[in-house]
Amino acid sequence: MEGQPWRRYAVPMPSNSVTDRVLEYVERHFAAPISLRDVASAIGYSPSHLTTAFRLATGSPVTAWIIKRRIDAARKLLGEGTVTVAGASEAVGFTDLCYFTRQFVRYVGVTPGRFRKETSREKIIVS
Repeated sequence: MEGQPWRRYAVPMPSNSVTDRVLEYVERHFAAPISLRDVASAIGYSPSHLTTAFRLATGSPVTAWIIKRRIDAARKLLGEGTVTVAGASEAVGFTDLCYFTRQFVRYVGVTPGRFRKETSREKIIVS
């Protein structure tokens, strides 16, 4: 507790219940333009209270979870090879293609275009 002064202000709450509700909400709405404020409102907490509770339970902020879920969905779409990078970005809820690309590289390690090209190449070899 000494090294983490913010912990003493955290309100004890049923983390699993809150976490489950957040994850359920994100799963249902990740493709829409949702924010931390939207999630907090749907769950019934203030954004700061939700951030603290969720981070204590999962180790990451709600916004990172939303981005990760969007990137996972984009990987699936790009892996199918039926959509463009811009189409995948828009389909999973990103409104800025440059931001999508930065986040994709951050989580996946390659650009969305390269990922799409490499996964479609692997499908041709396997077929």
